[in-house]
Amino acid sequence: MAARHVSPCTTPKGRPEMKPALPLIALAAALGPALACAAGATSPGFAALDRDGNGAISRAEFLELRKAMFARIDTDNSGTITRAEIEAARAKLPQGKRGGGEDRIWAQDANHDGKLTLAEYTARTRGFDMADRNRDGVLSPAEFERVARILGQLPR
Repeated sequence: MAARHVSPCTTPKGRPEMKPALPLIALAAALGPALACAAGATSPGFAALDRDGNGAISRAEFLELRKAMFARIDTDNSGTITRAEIEAARAKLPQGKRGGGEDRIWAQDANHDGKLTLAEYTARTRGFDMADRNRDGVLSPAEFERVARILGQLPR
């Protein structure tokens, strides 16, 4: 199978569309900067997560993002994330996008040792479940873009 080229934005017919770059927040922090797309186009964040190119993000594809996020936060490669590493990762986010979620983050610490393992970090998929509005087990482009708007990635 040939590698799929992902242009900054692709229409459903695969044609590129260019729009101004916007910063990605939280969900897309692991993906880096992206470009906002016109209506009917697929955002690069969506295209990057939709690894099999079927037009939907599966729970497994979402978990790959969680694993990548864990690896970026675990700067000392210890296999655990500490409070200091969480704070350092938050400090890299744009001003105004750093707060909140402390309780949700540490609720994942199943053994309450003050560190998150990869298993703990990926055990819960609450974000996926909340985004999957129609409960079909995958995120459509519309569901993804709704979450991206909430996180400040795409214009309305």
